[in-house]
Amino acid sequence: MKRRERHSRLMADINIAPFTDVILVLLIIFMVTTPFIYRSSIKIALPQVSYNEGSTQTKDIDINITASGDVYLENQRYNLRFDKNLFKFKLQSLAGKQRDPAIIINGDRSVKYDFVVRVMDIASRVGIKHLILATEVKR
Repeated sequence: MKRRERHSRLMADINIAPFTDVILVLLIIFMVTTPFIYRSSIKIALPQVSYNEGSTQTKDIDINITASGDVYLENQRYNLRFDKNLFKFKLQSLAGKQRDPAIIINGDRSVKYDFVVRVMDIASRVGIKHLILATEVKR
């Protein structure tokens, strides 16, 4: 039996609408999750103390100091060797917005004491009188 030849035409274009939909969904997912990934990337191991039920902490300004000595204020990284004046200016502008500001220093357990003292010195020069060193509760 002899087959008849079909006259089929090749399709020259590709339908990219489904591909575009998938790419846009992925873009939205990455845009939504990126802030959460950045915030959780600052790893700090706080020192531990025993829990005292009578103490309550007020949270005004958070400063994080990593083990390598990087200082984070409002999720912005500062190197105290190069960005000391910029850090001081930012801290002063934050402290000026509040009546009686206090800062909470979240220093990594293995950070050099020098970095914590530098941050405390800058805070006292700015006029902040209440300095709180954050700790973890022993369980």
